[in-house]
Order: sequence, then C-alpha cells, then structure tokens
Amino acid sequence: MKWLRTIIVFDKGNVIGADDWRLVHESYVRSIASIDNPAGSGKLMLRRKERVNGDWKRNGVNYLRSRFLQHMTVTEGWHAEAGVELSADHAPPVLKLYPSLEEYQEPIASRFGGFDFVTRGPDGLRVAIEWETGNISSSHRSMNKLAIALANKVVDVGVLIVPSRLLYEHLTDRVGNIYELSGYLEMWHGLGEAIESGVLAITVVEHDELTDDAVPFLTSGEDGNAKRARARKASTSET
Repeated sequence: MKWLRTIIVFDKGNVIGADDWRLVHESYVRSIASIDNPAGSGKLMLRRKERVNGDWKRNGVNYLRSRFLQHMTVTEGWHAEAGVELSADHAPPVLKLYPSLEEYQEPIASRFGGFDFVTRGPDGLRVAIEWETGNISSSHRSMNKLAIALANKVVDVGVLIVPSRLLYEHLTDRVGNIYELSGYLEMWHGLGEAIESGVLAITVVEHDELTDDAVPFLTSGEDGNAKRARARKASTSET
C-alpha cells in the first residue's frame, strides 16, 4: 500500500519538529507500506470495482485495517484498541439557554471511547491513530474525537488514516475518504486555536495497482456498513 501524504491540520507548539513525531510517523508509514495483496507480494493489488447485475461489487475494508494492526502491534510494538478516556471530572462547557439566557451545562451522557492505536514516542509523545473503516460520518466522529482529546490534553498527536479518492472508488461504498473530508479541513484547522500544544493530522493512503481479474475482491467484514448493506439487499429481494 502506498502512503501518499500526511496533512498537518494544525500543529501547536511545533510538535512536528520533534524527533518523537518523526519516529512515530516513520513507524506507521512502514506499517502502511507492509499491507500487500496477495500477501507476500510486496504491493497492494486490488480488484477493480465491477458492476454485477446492476450493483457495484467492491473490496471490503477490514483486510487493510487488520494487516495494518498486525504490523503496528507485532513489528512496531504499538498498543491496539487501547482505551483513552477523558478524566472522570471532565466538565461540560458552560452554555446558555434561550430565551432565559441563564447559564446551562448539558450533562455528558455518551462515552468518549478509545482509539484504534495508541503509543508513546521515546520522549513520551502520546499518539492516537484512527484507521477509517466506516462511512464518512464515522470519519467526522473520529476527527472530532481526536480534536477533543487534544484539547483536553489526553494525547499530544491525533492522526486519522483515510483512503484517497482513487482508492475509495474501489472500496465498500461510502467509506470515509479525503475527498469528502476536504471541505471541513478549515473547521478542524480553526479548532487548533483553542489548543496549547498538539498536532491533528490526516494521512492519505492508496493501493499500488488495480486489476480486473488477477486477484479476488477483498471480503467484507461482518459488522458495520457491510452487514447493513447485506441486510438491505436481502430485504429488497424478499419484497
């Protein structure tokens, strides 16, 4: 798999100038490059999307994430699925009600949740990475969660890894991708103004080669969009 670029959405405190960031970035880029298909080929070859009986057939996304996870944990020594939570005494923001204009704090009812991958650099840099396998709404949640973690000093660096536009075309429909996130970069860039120190970044990845028949489609997972899509198709066929 190819690493195309890492977009620094904001960098407060010149974190990207530190060796810690350089070493961690090199680490996860190596993990991206380790993803190949067929396994052992040294390159990621994907079956080109294909129209079958009026429906598009594309590659599932879980294979890519699982290969990344394997290299990150086994070879690079990262901790997978590690829980990163806001502190128990984290207070909701002070807002106002209308029309009374009285101050109001909406109780925080939802859990913050953990990240896909977390690690510490040699000098203690705390890094969280989200590998996108969900739809575009999931990408927005991941970016917002990373920004909140940075604002609350839970992590020092937050990274979202997403497909390029070209890769997106051949993956499960509506998976998060840089093309659809690009219009919101200005908003996330502005969030950096409220952060003392930290980095929010997006890394864009892509396949090495497309083929029409040399390899089978990567299988879909048993959860998320793939499961819902199969359920919808089954429901349609029964009516």
